[in-house]
Amino acid sequence: MEGVLQMPGWILIWFYSTAAICTWDASFIVFRPHSLPGGRLAYIWYLYKHYVTVDQRYADLKDDFVFAQSLLNYVEVVLNIIAIIMHYRKSRHTVPLAFTVTVMTFWKTVLYFLMYLVSDTYRKNNTMVEHIFLFVIPNGFWIVVPFLVMIKLWGCLLPRGEDEVRGLANTRKRKTKAS
Repeated sequence: MEGVLQMPGWILIWFYSTAAICTWDASFIVFRPHSLPGGRLAYIWYLYKHYVTVDQRYADLKDDFVFAQSLLNYVEVVLNIIAIIMHYRKSRHTVPLAFTVTVMTFWKTVLYFLMYLVSDTYRKNNTMVEHIFLFVIPNGFWIVVPFLVMIKLWGCLLPRGEDEVRGLANTRKRKTKAS
């Protein structure tokens, strides 16, 4: 299929990275308490020993919101993998799916970020340095990059160029005459 718009390389790398990181992150939540510091699987999530002290929701086994958010991470991973496969198959549905899953990533992260900010229940005793470097920057990255991906893919969702626009206009005229 010549001329099918596909994802730029940096977005493809983002999708590969997102699939790996979201799987790792969601699995940390799913495998609690074994993934928590001191658990038999804690070595896999070694860096989380610092993160759970700042975002204490990750250490709370009774927090249903973080568990549900992690299940959404798995859905996101599956859709990322499908978008990657569609990219290589040059499917015309690649960009719409990539855009959709990126919107999901963006708003899921915005919601999580806001839940953290509006309630001090899960961030007690954090220093400003911990707050900024272990929560705001990493989570902010998951807001900024998807936003940039959405901007880039938005331009690919609609036809560009005079010929494509004329082609759409002619198609609409034919449909109107046929009605």
